[in-house]
Amino acid sequence: MNLARWYMKAMLTNGSLWFWAVAFMAMWLGIGAFLESLGVASTRSAVVAYTTSWYAVIVLIALSLLAAVIAGSYAYGSSALAYAFRYSRLTPAGYLASIVGGSALLGLVLNVVLLGATAGMFGLRFATTILPADPAALLGVSLLGGVFFMALSSTLALLAINHLGLRSADFVGYVPLVLSFVLGNAQVYVAFPRWFVYGSPFNDLTSLLYQGYSGNPPTVELGTAAVSLGWVPLLLGILVWTAALVGCTLVLLRRIRARQLEERRQI
Repeated sequence: MNLARWYMKAMLTNGSLWFWAVAFMAMWLGIGAFLESLGVASTRSAVVAYTTSWYAVIVLIALSLLAAVIAGSYAYGSSALAYAFRYSRLTPAGYLASIVGGSALLGLVLNVVLLGATAGMFGLRFATTILPADPAALLGVSLLGGVFFMALSSTLALLAINHLGLRSADFVGYVPLVLSFVLGNAQVYVAFPRWFVYGSPFNDLTSLLYQGYSGNPPTVELGTAAVSLGWVPLLLGILVWTAALVGCTLVLLRRIRARQLEERRQI
């Protein structure tokens, strides 16, 4: 419990996280609301769909920025963790449980802040109230998204630390961000096949966020018809990915290698 509290405090007081995941993302929401919305039809359905698309992609990218911060913490703390697991009462499972809970709450905090920014900016732009249709679903997805990105960044960072070195750990920390940016934005403009959306955890999260905010299921093109995506396969997809990555993180934590920070120097 003390470790989870410390982890939450460290993340919530991280200036880089608040700037990039909140302030920078809020700036992009402002661009979407006031600059990119000039051609949006004035109908209620068009406004809600446009608003929800921006919200879903921005929250996905914000959660991936949380992953980048977590990956950096492993690079700094690999030696401390390796010795703590060996010579103290701290266990890999206990440490992982603490950061799972902390990451879930951090995902919730980021989502709530960006949810308020979305409703405020887009409501002001279109002079209407655009509130989420299912706030409880959005809160659940944000908790799950925080855990997923924690597990993904932890797996990638620990693979790099254990097998490649700290220089590579800096690089892989941004892999979730790149994938979120590409796949999240591509889903808005590209007709992905249904199997791809169900199998991609990034698109699972985007689709669930879209449905939770708008109240309407996202669709994909199947031939000449638009087919709705079911929330159950989307939820199962992200749950399977999260469980698998949490398991990988636990295995890698048990084998974590003590690395010296001097290895990060770029000569």
